[in-house]
Amino acid sequence: MRGRNKFTQRRNKHVINFYSNKNECHIWCESFLERDYALLLEFDESVQSFSSQTEYFNVFGKRYTPDFCVLYASGLTEYVEVKHTTFLDDAFFEAHALRQHSIYQETRSCLKLFSENEICVPSLDNLRLLNRYRQLDVKHILPLLNLKTKKMKFKSLENAISRLDGASRAHAWGLVAQHYFVFDNSSPITPDTVIQRNF
Repeated sequence: MRGRNKFTQRRNKHVINFYSNKNECHIWCESFLERDYALLLEFDESVQSFSSQTEYFNVFGKRYTPDFCVLYASGLTEYVEVKHTTFLDDAFFEAHALRQHSIYQETRSCLKLFSENEICVPSLDNLRLLNRYRQLDVKHILPLLNLKTKKMKFKSLENAISRLDGASRAHAWGLVAQHYFVFDNSSPITPDTVIQRNF
């Protein structure tokens, strides 16, 4: 296993720059599906950190680079191959099994397969919307909030924050994006979405 010295752009692949607040760095993705997967990792509280295209393995004489390496808060490390179902055929699964075996023998870590079938579209749309507020400074808002209930509608939080000095409705989005409030992410977030305090 060796790390890459630098990222190399390939002519026949897209290179998408995804900024990760969790990792405080840019993550290079070679497809839109990889970018979507990175977004899911960004919001997954069980994930401590993740990287893309960072190390390679020798798999029976061939060089193989997993798309992601994921470190969980539990201490577990997992490698992930991100692949659209269009490219999943018998030849792929045969090669994937060899890669899984080699990586496990060398690292005792699993190589997982992720495809678009594992994406909940409303959930992903919510995360795309919230991601722009991940960097917003919201900590100064928390002591000012005087909320009488643990659960409320999202519009109630927006209204409460908009009445505070030096705050705007964007801070309500920031509090949700940074997990100070949680909600059922399987449905699109709306003003009537019920959110719950997480602090």
